[in-house]
Amino acid sequence: MSGSEIDNLLESAALPGRAGHRALGRLLRLIDDLSPDSDLIDEKVKGSAFRAARIGLTGPPGSGKSSLIAHSLELLATEEGSSDRKIGVLAVDPTSPFTGGAILGDRVRLKGPVTDNVFFRSLASRGSLGGVSRAIWLSTRVLDWWGAEFILIETVGSGQLGTGVADVADLVVAVLTPEAGDGIQSMKAGVMELADCFIVNKTDRPGGDLVLKELKLVKEEAASAGRILEVFPTSATNGDGVREAVDGVRELFRKLSESGEIGKRRVEQVRREIRFRTEASLQAAIVDKLGGKSGYFSALDEWVEKIMAGDATVSEAASSLSQ
Repeated sequence: MSGSEIDNLLESAALPGRAGHRALGRLLRLIDDLSPDSDLIDEKVKGSAFRAARIGLTGPPGSGKSSLIAHSLELLATEEGSSDRKIGVLAVDPTSPFTGGAILGDRVRLKGPVTDNVFFRSLASRGSLGGVSRAIWLSTRVLDWWGAEFILIETVGSGQLGTGVADVADLVVAVLTPEAGDGIQSMKAGVMELADCFIVNKTDRPGGDLVLKELKLVKEEAASAGRILEVFPTSATNGDGVREAVDGVRELFRKLSESGEIGKRRVEQVRREIRFRTEASLQAAIVDKLGGKSGYFSALDEWVEKIMAGDATVSEAASSLSQ
């Protein structure tokens, strides 16, 4: 697309209502598809970066992240003084092996926006081990440009697979359930150490008190190390505790902002994105040098055969392919 076409699309995306949502969806579709137009879009919206509070939600499948988001949206979009508030939701889904797109779509997760000021988009993880999409950074900048006050980022995966959310979110919320039980200790090496807040959902189920007790111990450990950590019990089925959790997360964001921590995290987000893009560019250069994907996979198979026969090492293969 030309620069003027991108300008027209951005102009349409700024319109209120469904028309604006459709244009905004087209912009994020180009980004999610890793279109060459993404760089042009980035150039157009770069001056609006980091206006919104980015809240990342991660946790095991079935923990109720989507239900919590639905209840949170209703509260944020309908509370007093919120008539002009815009909220963006980015849900990173597993990638379809057939189409390359997100397997779970927005209509599966949410029946529809609470108001026209709520925009929801599913992004494909495309095999990312960190639980986030490579398109997520630019997608958040577009939502910044759109005027979002909050951007909720729901990631695929759990445990170690959810740690990538810290590369793009200002504040990380881990959603757990009573079924987590003793697994809390084993998760400490991953997302447990990155989370700023724990929401124990479905606390009406057996075992809820035990999980809350364990997390309070984790909170005390964090406090002794000078780190702020919050824990909230909820039941997303009926909305119990969601208001307290939403208010608590907002207050935590305020404290981290005032301390300068959010600013430091945003510097790291940009650094991580640059590294990611650099590594992707190097990978693309190697594939291009070998004649495209078919040539790359052919060379890869030849090295695999040598390694399996004991005639070469992985180090030799990597060195040869990257030269």
